[in-house]
Amino acid sequence: MGNRIFTYYSNKEVEKLEIKSNKGEIIQFNLNKLNSELYYVVLKEHNVENEAEFFRNLFLKYLDNPRYIREKILFSKIFEQLELAIKGRKKVNIKYNGEIRTINPYFIKVASGEDRSYIFCYCEKNQDYRNYRIANIENISLSKYITDFKDLEYIENIEKNFDPFLSFNKKIKIKINNNGKEIFEKTLLNRPKILEKDGDIWILECTNKLAQIYFAQFLANVEILEPIDLRIWFKKNFEKVVKIYVGGKDE
Repeated sequence: MGNRIFTYYSNKEVEKLEIKSNKGEIIQFNLNKLNSELYYVVLKEHNVENEAEFFRNLFLKYLDNPRYIREKILFSKIFEQLELAIKGRKKVNIKYNGEIRTINPYFIKVASGEDRSYIFCYCEKNQDYRNYRIANIENISLSKYITDFKDLEYIENIEKNFDPFLSFNKKIKIKINNNGKEIFEKTLLNRPKILEKDGDIWILECTNKLAQIYFAQFLANVEILEPIDLRIWFKKNFEKVVKIYVGGKDE
């Protein structure tokens, strides 16, 4: 991390920051071979007199950015390769979750509320559209093959209605009580888009995966009505929860 921050800011102006207190832990790290070779050249270009102060300013400058900018700094090579591939319309080979995948990259988006960057693509391994979190890409190389655009209209709609779970054009129906409505108003992260309301019956733009993550915290304040397979998933998992609590020591 220290090497990546040093590399990123080595050719940029970094202003001196005032610190109210010098209390804190000492951080130590070893420069990699390339940074070691360039180290004194960079210090000279920045007119560095106090090396510890210089590195402290680098880290504070880095931390002052929102998360998605910090990701671009730490994983700059991954971002650069993806941006080159998108611009040149080339497929990309990536290592993700320990597996090699060939993807057709279409665009990079920051997830609203989550503040993380995703590459939207068609994954040839899964034979489906996917959002992959860029920070989780372990390795990357550009392919010689041209990107396939299998459904341009769908790609454009996803870009306009982006969310990490690819909820566009997918619906669920719920029954929600007043307590649930209050929770819904306050719980912004990954909150599904409301399409229709009829009293306590709502239709939301939402995938099963998003519903499983988002509505598990609502407990009895929300009932999943449709789709049936999602309703069954909640029923089975809440039955498991009941088994844990029924017959406990506090009964």
